[in-house]
Order: sequence, then C-alpha cells, then structure tokens
Amino acid sequence: MRKIRLALLVFGMSICAAAQTSSHSQPGTTPAPAPAFGQNAPVLNPENPPVSGLDEPGLELHTASRSFVSPALQVSESADTNGGNQFGATGLESVTRVLGALDLQQFWPKSDLFLEYLGGGAFYGSPYDVKQLHAAGLEAVTRWRTGQMTLRDSFSYLPDGSFSVGSFGGVPGFGLATGGGTGGLGGGVPGTQRFGSGQFGSVGNIPRLANTAILDAVQAVNPVSAITVAGGFSNAHFFDPSNPPILINSDEVTVEGGYSHLVSRRDQLGVVYAFQLFQFPQDTGGQFYNHIVNLRWKHHISGRMNLTAGAGPEYTVLEEGSYLNRWTLSARVQLTYKFAHSSMSASYEKFTSAGSGFFAGANTQAARLGYTRPLGRTWEFYGDLAYSHNTKLQDSAFGAVGASSYNEGSAGAILRKHLGRTYDFFAAYRFSEVAFDNTVNLGGTSGRIAQRHVGTVGVEWHPRPTRIE
Repeated sequence: MRKIRLALLVFGMSICAAAQTSSHSQPGTTPAPAPAFGQNAPVLNPENPPVSGLDEPGLELHTASRSFVSPALQVSESADTNGGNQFGATGLESVTRVLGALDLQQFWPKSDLFLEYLGGGAFYGSPYDVKQLHAAGLEAVTRWRTGQMTLRDSFSYLPDGSFSVGSFGGVPGFGLATGGGTGGLGGGVPGTQRFGSGQFGSVGNIPRLANTAILDAVQAVNPVSAITVAGGFSNAHFFDPSNPPILINSDEVTVEGGYSHLVSRRDQLGVVYAFQLFQFPQDTGGQFYNHIVNLRWKHHISGRMNLTAGAGPEYTVLEEGSYLNRWTLSARVQLTYKFAHSSMSASYEKFTSAGSGFFAGANTQAARLGYTRPLGRTWEFYGDLAYSHNTKLQDSAFGAVGASSYNEGSAGAILRKHLGRTYDFFAAYRFSEVAFDNTVNLGGTSGRIAQRHVGTVGVEWHPRPTRIE
C-alpha cells in the first residue's frame, strides 16, 4: 500500500509539472506553433456543412461508429384502384409486394463505406402479372485534415416510377438505394440534389432503368471558408414496347463548383456555378446546355432548424434545328424544423429537368411538404404532400406525347407500429394523379388524367445487425 501511495503521489506531481510547463513557456525557448485548423474548422462542421456543397444533414445527426451487416424483409398487401397505372382506369385489384434489403456499413479511421441492395417483386391480381423491383446504393467517404471527398451511386430497375417513402408503406433498409443517403443530399444547384433519375410522374407499367453517380469534394481554405466541387452523370432508359417508342431516354451530365463563407455561427453565404448537358436520341430532341449561377444563404440552428434559400439566372442553349438561346430563373428554398414532439420539412424548386420520359427536357417547378410525429412509445406517423408542374422545353418529331405540359401531385400517410425490436406493422394510404393539358396515348390507353388510390397493410422484419468488427 505504501508503494502504491508513493506511485500515485509521483504520478500526480508529474501531471502538475507537465501542465505548468505547457502553460508557461520557459525563458529562451520558442512557443509551440498553433495547431492547424483541420477538421476543427467551423465551416467543416458536419452538423452545418458548406452551403454550396451537396450535403444537407437532418436535424438529428446520427454518428454511428460500428461496422455491421443488417438484413430486412417486408411483405405488404395493397388495394389499388388503378394497378395498371393507366388513363381513366377504375376497379379495385390486389397487389402483393415482397421486398428484401441488405445493408452494410464499414468504418475506418479516415473513411466510411455504406452499401445497400433492395429487391423483390410485385404480384398483380387482375390480370395476373409479376414485376421485378431492384435498387442498389453506394456511398463512400474519405477525409483528410482540411476536407473530404464523397462518391455516391444509385441504381434502380422499376416497373412504374420510383420507390417513394410514402408510396406503399415505405421500404425496408436504411433508404440508401432509394435516395435517402446517410446525411441527406440537399445542396448543389436546384434539381441536382434529387438523387436518382429525377422522375416526376409515370403512366403505365413500363419498366425503366436509371442510374446516377456523383463525386463531390469539400476543401476548407481557412476556418470559415471552403470551396466545393462536384460532378455527376445520370441516365434514364425506358423499355417502351411502342414502335416507335413514346417515352424518351435521356442522359445528363452536371459539373458544378462553389464557395461558402460563414458570416456568423448560424449563417452562411455561398455562390454556385454549374454546367449541365442534357442528351436525348437525335430524332427526339438532340441535346441542350445549361449555365447556372446561384447565390445561396443558409440559417442553421443546431438540432432545431435549417433554412436554405437560393436563386439565380439560368442560360439555356437549345439545338432545335438551329441554336436557340433563352434566359430563365432557377431557385430553391428548403426548410426543416423540429418541434418538441414532431418535425417538418418543406421545399420548393424551379429548375430544368430531363422531362421524365414524357418530354425531351422540361421546365420544372416542384414542391413538397413532409411531417413526422411519434405517437406514444411504439407508434409513428408520417405524412407528405408533393406537387410538380412540368412544361415542355422543346418539340420532338418522334417519341413524344401530344401535350405541352403536365401536372403531377400526390398525398400520403403512413402509420407504423413497432412490435418489439425486430418487427413493425404499418398501414398506409396514397393518392397520386398525373394530368396532361391535352389527350395523350400512353400505356396502351388514351386520356388526359391518370389517377390512383392505394391502401396498404404490411409487416416488416429487421433483426439486430450483425457486427463485422
């Protein structure tokens, strides 16, 4: 015991001496240099990333540090008033969906890797038909002392549009394959944060393959300023059986760069420039270019509110027989707010899109409102409203619908019950409508409005993740 007391006394005295030596430099010695700002720079704070970058975290930032593999399985039954997703169709039919998910997350000292595969099938009752559903997502992050680089990729093969968190009761897994990401993709110029093919509305059960790959980097130039760069490619291919095809395939390339500056602890200013190239089959529209400049402002209150607003000019060069130039406005406003027992997100965007297969390019305005609230300890409620207005950008001789604009809207609600730690029960309702300004022929039917009501009940199994460390 005497030896232990003596050892503790010597250890305590050495700590005090070291502290005094570090706090008071000795005469004739040179003070140690101040540490580099590195990851401690306020502009690199993951809870408030640069306003010109692609990351826009949610109000609750999850910083899990365990590597694991996690499976999930979901079975649901839907009553659908328009299972074929066609014009003017009425009648109730059943649709059974079986979806499985497999997620992996791996952490290293300076890098993170997230992978997800989501797949299954949709079984239609009348007439009997089976459609495959596949989606895969990747997110890889590597960090250095003053910045980071992120690679994202999202692939999907779907029969009637895109997976949506409110469509048929949600999807199993973390949502990486369906565009959720790990931190939320919300930056960049308007429209580029729509991770995936950016489809607005669909008619018929025409299979579609879409892929989007994005590489972006953030580099701090001082503790309160950073530059951001990003490059991405996306395509949408429709397996349209019509001859000639009506739906239009598209490729899109986007390159953007920006500068962000913290003007206060809660406010950022930024500017973003982007170049976009849209390509279509030559007989349906050829290609056109976009030059976009956006001024951006963000107000952030950690854990409570995030408001981003930006607008700027957009210059478009169309190759429609001859070069035609036009100016327009691009804009984006996004608000997320956390109340005492609920959270809300709202967004509005105006930008140029690929046209969702209906047009060879479109001027798009899109708005969305989402609301989440826990109901007791084991119940959760989620509701959302979405609307978009799409106007044809250029005329096409072939492969185009006979309309100049269309509106797409949807509303949905999900009520989810947690049954222990590994099971969930959910009930969902979804309404969607696609309305053209003229009668068109799509999916084997003619009309102007395709409307759909879907009610769904299902169960989801998500066992505890298996650690791989």
